[in-house]
Amino acid sequence: MDEREIDAKLKKGGVLAQVSFEVIGSPKEHVDKAIRDYLTNIKKDFQIHVLGEEFGEAEEVEGGLFSTFVDAEILVESLDKFNWLCVNFMPSNIDIIAPEELKFKDKDLTNWFNDLLAKLHEVSTGYRQLSTKEDVYVKSMNAMIHNAVLLAAEHYHDPTEISAKLGIDSENLKHFLETNVKKDKLEERDGKFYRKK
Repeated sequence: MDEREIDAKLKKGGVLAQVSFEVIGSPKEHVDKAIRDYLTNIKKDFQIHVLGEEFGEAEEVEGGLFSTFVDAEILVESLDKFNWLCVNFMPSNIDIIAPEELKFKDKDLTNWFNDLLAKLHEVSTGYRQLSTKEDVYVKSMNAMIHNAVLLAAEHYHDPTEISAKLGIDSENLKHFLETNVKKDKLEERDGKFYRKK
């Protein structure tokens, strides 16, 4: 796209911006492919024109995860579409190059804020669902460990033996032993634990 075409689109309400997108994940090859696929998906929209792109090298950040980015110069045909790009593709950074002044109607601003709020509600709902699932998993895991402790205590009575058989370090095991004693499912005698019948 040449300067004349860019100017014509800007005069019709287009937005020219430098936009950065990031991807974090593992393995490194997946991250490299994901960032390229990300930009390919953006290019599929006929109202978004990628004028230039520069991909970063994936680097390890922490815990075996890799991070990479792409900086792209993008011409979007309307402010509304630019807002859509930001809400749906969540760039890590934007820098509007042109126009210097933006004019829009109150209805447009209302729609953009509603789009933003819808995305925030979606993220919030996803977080709550994830948090609820995590609570269920933790409760289930605790129940399984309590049952495993009770089964182990039928044959092994010393906490170090139970710890070795279950693969739970003795400090964490202590909580489960004490809880089962309080629930009257285990009996402690001289530092050893026996399952109550």
